[in-house]
Amino acid sequence: MSWFWLLLLPVGPLIGTYLGVKGSKKVGSNLAWFLSFAGAYLLGITILNLIPEVFRVFDPFKGALMLLGFFFQIFLERFSEGVEHGHVHSHNHLKHKVLPIGVVLSMSLHSLSEGVPLGALWLEGSSHFFPFLFGIMIHEVPAAFALLALLKGLNLGESILIRTGFVYSLMSFAGALLSIFLESSIPAEFFEYFMAFVIGTFLHISTTILFENSEHHIFNKKKLTAVFVGISLALLISLMHAH
Repeated sequence: MSWFWLLLLPVGPLIGTYLGVKGSKKVGSNLAWFLSFAGAYLLGITILNLIPEVFRVFDPFKGALMLLGFFFQIFLERFSEGVEHGHVHSHNHLKHKVLPIGVVLSMSLHSLSEGVPLGALWLEGSSHFFPFLFGIMIHEVPAAFALLALLKGLNLGESILIRTGFVYSLMSFAGALLSIFLESSIPAEFFEYFMAFVIGTFLHISTTILFENSEHHIFNKKKLTAVFVGISLALLISLMHAH
């Protein structure tokens, strides 16, 4: 499998970075519909591809790691404050012109963790590589947008915004490279266990996007359409790359 596909990993966060730095208020107002699409796609890929891939053989320890990943994401949000969901908060407690290190580091850690199992799937030539790859790319667009919109709202200089967005865009790619580099020294089972952990984080993120992004948890027609398109695309890609 070509290295080219791994080089696509920074594309999603770079698009989000550009929109966050250069985008207008209109872009932000339309983010809700893209979030619904991204959340539905991520949930679909998790259920249709990643869970069957990890649980080809029953292992309750993998289930425990899924739960750990789910609750780890909740813990991580104490520092990221939901930015990975595409949520842009006012963050009044943060001083202007001060880079919120906790937010950036927690977001980077989450992105890095997404890349680790993807690198293992690339090494295997797994048919689940492409749905997972596109899931990360799509999910990272609103995540990076929200992060850069937040930093922009803190009156940070554009050069700092661009550098931060560029470094963040490399995190999932770095995670994939890390797993490829360590492949010969780490048992293959580790990557399946780590995938279970990442599935737990994806379940939390996707369901939070779908329900917290809805006013009074009600799905209007536009949001239902976005969710339907996201699920349909996940199903289509899953069928295309089925064994």
